[in-house]
Order: sequence, then C-alpha cells, then structure tokens
Amino acid sequence: MDWDHIIAAAGTLFLVLDPPGVSPLVQGLLQQIPPERRRKVLLRELCFVLVLLLFFFFLGKSILGWMGITASSLNISGGIMLFLIAVGMVFPTRRSPHLNLSSSELFIVPVSVPLIVGPAAISLVMMQAALSTDLLSRLEGVLSILLAWGPAALLLYFSDCLLNLLGEKGTTALTRLMGTILVLLAVQMVLNGVTEYIVSLPGFGTR
Repeated sequence: MDWDHIIAAAGTLFLVLDPPGVSPLVQGLLQQIPPERRRKVLLRELCFVLVLLLFFFFLGKSILGWMGITASSLNISGGIMLFLIAVGMVFPTRRSPHLNLSSSELFIVPVSVPLIVGPAAISLVMMQAALSTDLLSRLEGVLSILLAWGPAALLLYFSDCLLNLLGEKGTTALTRLMGTILVLLAVQMVLNGVTEYIVSLPGFGTR
C-alpha cells in the first residue's frame, strides 16, 4: 500500500474541501436553525458529504467511461478548475453567508452540495477513481477520502470555535495559504494531463 500516494491524495482533497474557507458560510446558514439542533444538522450534512464523495469515487470510472472522457482530459479540466478555485481562495471576494432558502431545515443543499462538495471535489474524486485499476488502488482511494474527510469534518463541526479562535483575519490568511498550495497542485495536474495526452498520440515515440 502506497501511503505517500494516499497522504498526497488526501491532502489535495482536504485543500479542495477548504474547511476554513467555507466555515463562515456554513455558520451563516446554520443561523436559521434553532441553536439546540445546529450540531445535529451539521453532523448529518457532514455524513452526507462522505456519502457523496464515496458515491462519485465508486461510480466515477463508469460515468467517465460512459461519457468517453479520458484520464488526460480529466487531469487538464480538473487542474484548470482547481486553479480557478485556488485563485478565488488567494484573492477572495466578499460573499454573504446569508442565503435565502424556502425551507427552514437544511438538507443536503446547499451545505453538503455545492458548498462543501463542489465541482472541484467531485472532479478530483472521479479522477482518482479513473486511476484506480485494481482492488488495492481502490482501497487506497477510499482511505484517502476518509483521511481528507475526517479532519475537514472535525474542523467544520467545530467551525464556530475555529472562527472565534482565528478571527476573520486569521481565517482569511489560512485560506490564502491553502489556496497558494492548491495553485501549485493545479498546475502540476494540468502538466500531467498534457504529458499523458502527448504520449497517447498515434506515432509518439516511434520516430
């Protein structure tokens, strides 16, 4: 079992989930829930996050095959998407956490999806699924998801304490640091995708 690969994949997914960045939005949405129910609702939403990540991991390869998307295409598009997400983390715009919802009870939308599990996280998990060719690699993928979800869920569950501890400036600084690291990972993903595409071209390497 390649623990270096597992930890690297878990770290990338953790950065994409961005618990410090989404904590103010999650807490803002929870304000419409009675205080005695907020922890229970948040715990339920975090469980939905894990279910969604595992769902896209196990069905991602089938979805990509049905759509005819290659690993190189997913690497390039996923890298571009991660880059845009990372730029938004480094140079954040003011977002209001108070969204107008027709229901007083949060259920999957908008906390689990798309606030925590957004397009970048889905594409990243699906790309990892496409690279999992045997039982061992699938087990490594599941472990990486669990290792990313665990700390992220813990930070989000106690996000009210985190926000009080770091403050607005501290949260912004931590989010920007994570975004900077994510920019590097995004560029590497694009380079890997371009390399895979060039190598797959007919006649490459025969000259």
